[in-house]
Amino acid sequence: MQNRYACDVGDFGKLGMLRLLEKEGLTVGVNWYLVEDESHNNDGKHIGYMKDKKFFECDDELLYALKEIIDQGDRSVYALEEKQLLKTDTFFSEILCKTERQLWHKRAVDKVKDCDIVFLDPDNGLLPPSVGRGSDKSIKYVLPEEIIDYYKSGHSVVFYNHRTREQLNTYLERFTKVFNADELAGSIIKGISYKRGTVRDYFFILKEEHVEQVEWVFNQLSNEKWGKHFQEIM
Repeated sequence: MQNRYACDVGDFGKLGMLRLLEKEGLTVGVNWYLVEDESHNNDGKHIGYMKDKKFFECDDELLYALKEIIDQGDRSVYALEEKQLLKTDTFFSEILCKTERQLWHKRAVDKVKDCDIVFLDPDNGLLPPSVGRGSDKSIKYVLPEEIIDYYKSGHSVVFYNHRTREQLNTYLERFTKVFNADELAGSIIKGISYKRGTVRDYFFILKEEHVEQVEWVFNQLSNEKWGKHFQEIM
């Protein structure tokens, strides 16, 4: 996540999803996987959705709140937190630096220790084989062992992944290794796509006790006002 992305069309979808998880009684912790803003492209300017009728009545309270942040000229994860768009006050907002990643991760796990479900929001998603763990680009990804640590600590986990242009079945194969990890045995895996702008996927690794609540949320996202924007993929 980068501060310049705050309040864009992607944030509307993911925050709407997290608000529904909370509505269903789950306590949510958020690790933004925050990195320094880049300035070499125009990503993050996608705010035209606020005038698009397809987004009206999905979550108007959220829509108006995000518009207020934009109008105030303060697009950042800190503004999202201060706006209290979620019931939770459990956010991990430290900037991720590759040289101190292990300590950063330990602090993050401790921060969310009392939450039912932890949302991980890396820039790009799960680390692919093509990106070295110690490379400059690695901070834009969540590592498989980080996901596993959250699950082993007692949480259900949901993480963001940027959709590639592969066929869906081929694309989903890249997650097989982590989903089949011994440490995640007994977990229930679910996935849903947010189809506005860049396709954004959210993968859930669930403790059995949270499955029914998350299935209710998927139903809300797929079949009501949100159904224009979300599609279940797993």
